[in-house]
Amino acid sequence: MNSRAFLAPLAVASLVFALSGCRPIDETRSLNFDAETSAGALTSGWSGFEKTDENDSFVWAQARAATVTVLSRAKGDQLLRFRCWPFRYTGAPAQVAAVFVNGSRIDSVTLADGARVYSFATPEALWKSGPNEIRFEFAYAEAPKDRVPGSSDQRALSVAFDWLEVLPAKSEKKG
Repeated sequence: MNSRAFLAPLAVASLVFALSGCRPIDETRSLNFDAETSAGALTSGWSGFEKTDENDSFVWAQARAATVTVLSRAKGDQLLRFRCWPFRYTGAPAQVAAVFVNGSRIDSVTLADGARVYSFATPEALWKSGPNEIRFEFAYAEAPKDRVPGSSDQRALSVAFDWLEVLPAKSEKKG
């Protein structure tokens, strides 16, 4: 048997194995809540992509809970940041968002009117290597047609999201 004929497929197989098995897991650092960066990441509770008057993309959470899946290497504490604004109507109660990572509650926040950035420190222990679920639970989701005169929008809206980031938490050096 020709040794070259035997070694060539072995070399190709070794190269494929080396390249596929040794690649680090990609990490999701940011989602812009648009079709280009968020397709497939918005796993449940979301409406379609929309644009603001300023042409910024966003998406409504159209339920009392919404989940997004991000990839992580699970190395170190993470800072979860997002920009959002609540669906508001006359007489609406305060909108509260509770944040969970892989089923563990991080904290909750009362959302201010208008677009704001919110940040949550998340410990390394909550993250796993590969896909991770971030879930938001909201105090209410209401259809604009039931709350805003003249609206025909039947979706149950809770909070609109502009972007989300998962960043390495900065450690403070002592000394």
